[in-house]
Amino acid sequence: MSRLLLLDKSAYVRGADAADVKGELCLCAVTRMELLYSAGSGSHYATLDADLALFRDLRMDAETFATAAGVQRELGGTGRHRVPVPDLLIAACAQQHGADVVHVDRHFDVLASVLSFTAVRA
Repeated sequence: MSRLLLLDKSAYVRGADAADVKGELCLCAVTRMELLYSAGSGSHYATLDADLALFRDLRMDAETFATAAGVQRELGGTGRHRVPVPDLLIAACAQQHGADVVHVDRHFDVLASVLSFTAVRA
């Protein structure tokens, strides 16, 4: 079985690809929506949507949201709760699927200290 690598927007836009990391590159709904939001036109949106369709999708569900909320609560107890909601959800999704997160975002280092995933800097 191949190592699952969940891409964060920060890594995708900086061109992280299979040459940089070893494993199956995946996306989740939050990363997909963040990337599509940045499309500059209808044609760019369509092209980007087609490109993103090539990635394996890691499902997000009620468990993902409950985990993210629990982690936010846990971090709040130590004053480290100011992690963006998309990052909380991506990290919770990674833990749920046994994936690591490929990123260029310091928040994933914090999240990896309380969730079961490895933060891989692209």
